[in-house]
Amino acid sequence: ASIRCPANLAFDIYRQTCDWKTNVKNCDKLEKPRKVLPLLRTDEPICPEQKLACGNGECIDKELFCNETPDCKDGSDENACDVESDPNRAPECDPAQCLRPECMCSADGTRIPGELEVAQTPQMITITFNGAVNTDNIDLYDDIFTSSRINPNGCPIRGTFFVSHKYTNYSAVQELHRRGNEIAVFSITHKDNPDYWSQGSHEDWLSEMAGGRLIIEKFANITDNSIIGVRAPYLRVGGNKQFEMMAEQVFIYDASITAPLSRVPHWPYTLHFLMPHKCNGNGGNCPSRSHPIWEMVMNELDRRDDPKFDETLPGCHAIDS
Repeated sequence: ASIRCPANLAFDIYRQTCDWKTNVKNCDKLEKPRKVLPLLRTDEPICPEQKLACGNGECIDKELFCNETPDCKDGSDENACDVESDPNRAPECDPAQCLRPECMCSADGTRIPGELEVAQTPQMITITFNGAVNTDNIDLYDDIFTSSRINPNGCPIRGTFFVSHKYTNYSAVQELHRRGNEIAVFSITHKDNPDYWSQGSHEDWLSEMAGGRLIIEKFANITDNSIIGVRAPYLRVGGNKQFEMMAEQVFIYDASITAPLSRVPHWPYTLHFLMPHKCNGNGGNCPSRSHPIWEMVMNELDRRDDPKFDETLPGCHAIDS
């Protein structure tokens, strides 16, 4: 079936969407190039133990698959590297080896910490914002975080602000931190090309996030080493490269991955083991390997006006979505 875009728009074959013609650079292509896939699932073994077959039948060491360097002559060892296909992906959750507070996992991500019953579990809501902090929104934050809004224990509510550099007023960031809010990183440039984030190199993530933290610490005068969280622009997770950088730079958690809409929400988990849900959106580049990083997973919201009305609507991961 052919796809027809509205006037002045063209179809981007890689992003599978219509966009302004000036933004589409592949109008001359009629189909996406087909990648050769390795022979990972066969009725009979093709290769000896600890080796796997390339698409052309060549056998190479298993550890060479998905290492960002083509080792098969046909390059197929780098063409099946998502969470479900990576031959060297993290193992599935083993509760006997994953002990809090350093590690948290469960088979489907819904196990409540402490083995509490649902009726005994308090409702916990995290309030987060991402982007620049300036005169366009600081009055809104003042209206939300007032002394009249308190938690059941009597403490005032607080939020987490994932700060991007462009247009940010760092005096306002310093004041948010002084009031007890958490400050985290949302990048320096906030480039508007989603592929820059999902396909970014280790150096890209290092400069954007570790560099962003240095800028916030200097200009907002935050000296208590409390900036430990990251959120990817457009929630376009950078795969293993992002999380390798985070571990190297001692970031503690990421808050970019969304879980599909489900009846039971997912709890935060660590990435020592395989993600407990599908890679939902995020450019399809969720981390497949093991990383000592917490994921503050974003549970999608049910957009139905009446939850009892059975209509097929996807969830949304942010209130402004």
